[in-house]
Amino acid sequence: MNLLSCLAIYDLKITEEMRTAATSARAKYVQYLESERSKEKTETKQLKRKAVEKGIDFLKPKKMFLQTDMHETNEKANDLANEAEKSKDINLFIQSHELRKTIS
Repeated sequence: MNLLSCLAIYDLKITEEMRTAATSARAKYVQYLESERSKEKTETKQLKRKAVEKGIDFLKPKKMFLQTDMHETNEKANDLANEAEKSKDINLFIQSHELRKTIS
């Protein structure tokens, strides 16, 4: 390359159209970056929500099991209390009370 061809770049006229095009391209690029950030935030929120929903779905059967177990234990405590009342057995009252304590 010769020196004159390198200096030719300084002779380039920058027109108003070129400036407008460069400004427009920069604005479009910034808008693109903002939309990508927005998409990323949305995806992150969706992933978090899905993880929470998955956790809830995992815990629902356990909750149902515990509620059933509590109900059965309460019924058993009631049966023991009724039986203790009929037979006047203090040990059955104590067992009934212990079962009720495990529920609460």
